[in-house]
Amino acid sequence: MLYSLRFAAAFLLLAAPVQAQTPRFQPAPPLEQGHSHNDYWRPHPLTDALQLGFKSVEADIFLVDSTLQVGHERAALNPARTLQSLYLDPLRQLRAGGQLYTRPAELWLFVDFKTAGPATYAQLRRVLGQYRDLLITPRQAPPGGVRVILTGGYPRPEVLADPDRLVFLDGQLTDLQPQLAASIPTVNGDWQQSFRWDGTGKIPAPEAARLTQLSQQAVKNGQKVRFWNLPASTAAQRQAVWRELLHYPGLLVGADELQELKQVMNGQ
Repeated sequence: MLYSLRFAAAFLLLAAPVQAQTPRFQPAPPLEQGHSHNDYWRPHPLTDALQLGFKSVEADIFLVDSTLQVGHERAALNPARTLQSLYLDPLRQLRAGGQLYTRPAELWLFVDFKTAGPATYAQLRRVLGQYRDLLITPRQAPPGGVRVILTGGYPRPEVLADPDRLVFLDGQLTDLQPQLAASIPTVNGDWQQSFRWDGTGKIPAPEAARLTQLSQQAVKNGQKVRFWNLPASTAAQRQAVWRELLHYPGLLVGADELQELKQVMNGQ
């Protein structure tokens, strides 16, 4: 009987769900060019990137009833994984305990619209209103605050016409203009549509010149340029592309492999 009880107890311990503990937060020096693509895929969304010093993270949102659920596709959504639970609430807790980085620096939270723009924006506006004290907005810029930048299918005219706008916009390469920088601090483009170089050998001189021109214009405007769909067939390819892009201070460099990108940054 005693043996049976001990066996049952051991079985229950083994069968009990094991939850990954969130490591204690340790701020890092900010990395000006680091962008965490699809950040919600990390074992610890937000904090894995922050503890490496990444200043930019990206979350895809779907409007489901009245919730903003985070995920790459609708089939993968979980009602417990919302913009608030994965990002806004943790950010409030971290800011209450101090700075996000070892020196004052803002975080860019890219919010990628995956559902109908106007309805999703209306709900996002309601949600962000509860976190106004954390946010950098067109009317306030608290030191070490969070700048929410909309990307994807957001309703641009409606957002820009909002008199109490709490967000900024991610534009297209054609929005790389000084008069737009206050509302559109970042622009994005598909690498494959603008460049042929895939990380093999040396980047062609005309393409390097194009990157130089884009970076210089971005720095002059106070904007950043972010390319997606980067070559990533092999680790060697993606690392070669990262090393090249890191030469241009006006560029954000996005990755899914955060530790790998941080190592490349450390080696620059």
